[in-house]
Amino acid sequence: MNRYLELACAYGGMIFAVLFGIGFLGLAKFVPPLDPAATAEQTAALFRDNVNGIRTGLLVSYIGCVFYLAFGASINAETQRIVGVPKVLVKLQSAAFSSSVLLVAGPMIVWLTAAFRAEDQPSAELIQALNDFGWISFLFGWVPFVTWYMATGAAILCSTDTKNPIYPRWAGYLGVMLGLGQTTASLLIYFKTGPFSWDGLFAWWLPATEFFLWFVVMTILTAKAINRRYAAAH
Repeated sequence: MNRYLELACAYGGMIFAVLFGIGFLGLAKFVPPLDPAATAEQTAALFRDNVNGIRTGLLVSYIGCVFYLAFGASINAETQRIVGVPKVLVKLQSAAFSSSVLLVAGPMIVWLTAAFRAEDQPSAELIQALNDFGWISFLFGWVPFVTWYMATGAAILCSTDTKNPIYPRWAGYLGVMLGLGQTTASLLIYFKTGPFSWDGLFAWWLPATEFFLWFVVMTILTAKAINRRYAAAH
């Protein structure tokens, strides 16, 4: 029973990714991101024309955050087993993934607020301001994500077990590199168009690709680590 519970948590990242894809992309139609250069009226029209799709899609994505937390906890549990890992890295990792979910779920609540009275024709400027707040906090809030990836990567690289490591060493380097890659969204506050705007290459497409690449890789490696542990116990 314990094994299946641990594996269920490890696969939580994939469940989150599926629910996020259905909700954020399929129903809310937030991919590609809403144009930061759009006028207030254009932005408000997008919310008014798809108000129930946005509400339902963001709700589905929001529910997915439960599985996001399970996924982070699964990695954290395996990281604690790494031989030679400093406890501070494990605690930093735990704090980082726990706080990162706030910057996934929080912006969804902001967008839901923008959609809440959309049929009542609130001012376009208000909807635009809430939309701006949602996207900027969603993509500019990279601090806990970078910390999570890099703390996990550093913990893996600290392993002194060369024969049976919990995670392969290359996963540590990958975590550090993907963490650094998340910082490319930093310049979105200066641009409404181009590769650095929140719908551009460096603020959205690269960080989003890195984000889900991390989920795929760490799901596979964490599930393998769990299965190896239980196989060795029998």
